[in-house]
Amino acid sequence: MTREDFVKKFQAELLANFPSGFQSWWPKFIFHYSDVNNIASVLNAGILYSRDQAIRQGLMNNDNANDAVISGTDNELKKYVRFYFGAKTPTQFRNEGIKTLASISNNAHCPVPVFLLFDFVKLLSLPDIHFSNGNIAAAKPEIYDDITDLKKLEFNYIYNRESLPSDPYSRHVIYCRHAEVLVRDKLKIEEFLKYICVRSEAERETLLSLMNKDVQKLYSDKIKVFTKDGIFYRDRLYVNKVTLSGQLLTIELANTKMNLFDVKTQYTVIDSGLTRISSYLQMATPTPLRFSFSVPVGPNGIDFSLFFDENLVYKGRLLPDTDVPF
Repeated sequence: MTREDFVKKFQAELLANFPSGFQSWWPKFIFHYSDVNNIASVLNAGILYSRDQAIRQGLMNNDNANDAVISGTDNELKKYVRFYFGAKTPTQFRNEGIKTLASISNNAHCPVPVFLLFDFVKLLSLPDIHFSNGNIAAAKPEIYDDITDLKKLEFNYIYNRESLPSDPYSRHVIYCRHAEVLVRDKLKIEEFLKYICVRSEAERETLLSLMNKDVQKLYSDKIKVFTKDGIFYRDRLYVNKVTLSGQLLTIELANTKMNLFDVKTQYTVIDSGLTRISSYLQMATPTPLRFSFSVPVGPNGIDFSLFFDENLVYKGRLLPDTDVPF
């Protein structure tokens, strides 16, 4: 049996063992997520780099990892590109969405998460693939390089997303939920990438606006606004929709709780090239936010960017009287 045949057979067994819920389709994919700025860099380069390589090449625009967790991770493991067997990990729960400065601990913050979904069979069929039975930042994680050791992994725990009591059993399940796939140094993504998932149309516009034109053409059909359960928690603030009607720009926010942020807007009128930047200190976040422009927008609209506490949360080109970007 070839390596690929083994992985296909193993995948079929997983699909049979998890017939319902979002776990019924998880075995089709291997998951990777990061902030929209980092994912745009990955797509533009066509390569997903290890943490070490990304830092050396200046490609990690938003380091959303927990400093305490990273400092406790074996330096050798930082030389690997890291993927998860499942989404909605405990780390993602702590990081996902726009957080106030006071609620950010150890730099763990991913304001605009974007998921890359890779082909399960193709990725695990790589000859030098490694994988773990749990969180590789934990003490003495078990890491395998023999593909047949997939059978040793506890997928009933890896795919478990039920509420858990606080006890030793729960700690083991949480460890397993972080089970990872590891690729040394880098991965050229085009052959393996199946889908790119975002939480809203506004975040899709943001990702597209950060991508090079040729990369937009290559990947735009793969970008999906994923609103079902199974990838995102969707429990913190994010931008859902941005529209421009005449001189009035409206920003629809999800999960508003009247928190305070330093808000910055930046726009450029396409027809005139005029650029304006405005800052609003400790601004409350009702929904919707509205901004009026004192200058003519023109038929070709504006390029508009929105920042909360210096984090880019929206970027796109908006045409008057329409919410369709570009």
